[in-house]
Amino acid sequence: MLAGSSPELVRAMTEGNRAALLPVLDEALGRLGATRGSLASTGGLAATINAGYEGTQALTENREATRAGVRVSLQAPDARPGLISLGERGGRITSIDGDVAVGEVK
Repeated sequence: MLAGSSPELVRAMTEGNRAALLPVLDEALGRLGATRGSLASTGGLAATINAGYEGTQALTENREATRAGVRVSLQAPDARPGLISLGERGGRITSIDGDVAVGEVK
């Protein structure tokens, strides 16, 4: 999804968020390593396949949920905590309009 987004938007979302992104990347790499280990040792991928299926179901439910529009002034003193809170609630930024982040939340 990020690869199809505006590079400016992706940079705005990721630059400066190193501390938040590194643990997520480490977790993803750990899961890939565990999957590789399972395939190499037992040939079984049931846990990975089941997790993928469950993740897909959760994404479908999330996409179908009703969302409310959100606008966050990036110049506001509380912009960063507001954006973090939006993400923690499952919200997302869909565009940047000047100095305003436009998004949606369930």
